[in-house]
Amino acid sequence: MTRPRPLLDALPDVREVLDGGEEAAGESAFAAKLAGLSDAERGRAVLDLVRSHVAAVLGYDDPSTLDPSRPFEGLGFDSVSAVDLRNRLGTATGLKLSSTLVFEYTSTSAVADYLKSLLGESAGGVLPVLADLDRLEETVLALSAEDLERNRITSRLQSLIGRIGDLLGDGKEGVALDDASADDVFDFIDKELGLA
Repeated sequence: MTRPRPLLDALPDVREVLDGGEEAAGESAFAAKLAGLSDAERGRAVLDLVRSHVAAVLGYDDPSTLDPSRPFEGLGFDSVSAVDLRNRLGTATGLKLSSTLVFEYTSTSAVADYLKSLLGESAGGVLPVLADLDRLEETVLALSAEDLERNRITSRLQSLIGRIGDLLGDGKEGVALDDASADDVFDFIDKELGLA
């Protein structure tokens, strides 16, 4: 939790940057545009997008003058400009991005490669499952033990894993322990150990 900042909190522009702005909902127009491009074209489009937003945040008139391999630290990024870039890219791509994006991916080209991997190659610009799982992992790990228990997060995740196993046809039958009788549990154990 941060300490109170009465002067900053009174400025709407600063408040928007610090709060992350509006969340992008659904598929972005940019993601839809990428769906019809070749891999090389997508790489260029994502790099151009990142480069234009980096230039806008830093006040460059021409994004093409920005060296994509130059580290953000050398360009003068600070925490406020990093959050601003994250918000701009999140809005443009429809992705929920970490406020530490600039510090984890330290150049324009590194951020572009990361975004390209998140946007995936699926038709229609649909986010790949791995990006969704990354966000889920971040959210779940931020919860307290009480929240995890109260909302039955662990059992829901285990149930999901079981359903995925059923879809993959791994031959293992899942047992929902909350609904299983003692006989069901013993039958499951016997099958797993090869005793049945």
